[in-house]
Amino acid sequence: MDFDRWALAFACLSWPERRKAELWRLLEAGDSPALSPEEARALEHLDPARFRAEAARRGADLVLPSEPGALRFLAELPYPVALWVRGTLPPEGPALALVGAREASRAGRVRARIWARRLTEGGVAVVSGLARGIDGAAHEGALEAGPTWGVLGSGLDHPYPAEHAGLMGRIVAAGGGVITPFPPEALPRKWHFPRRNWLLAAWTAGVVVLEGRLRSGSLVTARLALDLGRELWVVPGAPEDPGAGGPNALLREGAARAAMSPEDLLEDLNLPVLRA
Repeated sequence: MDFDRWALAFACLSWPERRKAELWRLLEAGDSPALSPEEARALEHLDPARFRAEAARRGADLVLPSEPGALRFLAELPYPVALWVRGTLPPEGPALALVGAREASRAGRVRARIWARRLTEGGVAVVSGLARGIDGAAHEGALEAGPTWGVLGSGLDHPYPAEHAGLMGRIVAAGGGVITPFPPEALPRKWHFPRRNWLLAAWTAGVVVLEGRLRSGSLVTARLALDLGRELWVVPGAPEDPGAGGPNALLREGAARAAMSPEDLLEDLNLPVLRA
C-alpha cells in the first residue's frame, strides 16, 4: 500500500474530515476502501516525486510516512499527513508547547519570552504556533538560547502572520524548523488551525497556556492535549483579568496543573533545576 500517496491525499485534497478518518481506519485494518471515480482520479494524480521537487524549490523538505523516523510525528493523528518542513523537525527528548493569546498583555509577552529562554537553556525544545502575541514572544525567547520550532496553519508560500516571515527565517537559521501539514499554496483558513493545534499537542510532552480568554484558541490546544493524554499546565491569574479566564477555568476544572515559573516545568519534567 502506498502510504505516502495517501498521506499526500489527506494533506492536499479537500475530502471531508470524517471521510479521511474512515479511509484511514480501513487502510490500517488492511482493507481496500471503495473509492468514488472522482476520489480515485484525485489519488492517482498525486505524485510524491513531484511534490518533493516542488518542496525543494522552496528550500523545504517533504516528509512522508516512508521517511526514517517520520512515523513518530504522525502516529497520534487521526490519519497521517504530509509535512512540509523548512529546517528541522523537533528532536527526540523533552518538548513543550507554549501557547497563549494573540492579543496578549505586555506582562504575558515578557513572561513567554523569559520562560521560553529558560526552558531552552534547560534542555527543553520549545514548540509554538508562530502566531502574534504569546507564540511569537515564546519563539523570540527560545532563540535567545537555542533553536525553536513553529507550526503553521497555512502553506509555506503564505506564512501567517506575514510580519513573522523574518522570525521564521531566524528560526530556520538557528537550527530549528518551520513546519506545516498544508501544501505550499494553502492560505491561512480558520479550519486549518485546529490541525495545527493538534500537532502542537501531539509532538510535545505537554502544553503550557500562559494567557488566554475563556474562548481563546489556546484552550482548543489545551483540550487536545488532554485528549492525547498529555500534561497540561497553566499560569493562573487574577480573577478580574480576562486574559486569565482560560487558565483559571482549567484550574477550577482540575484539568491542569499550575506553573508559577519555568523551574516548575523543568521540575515536573524531571530535568535539572537551578533556582535563584
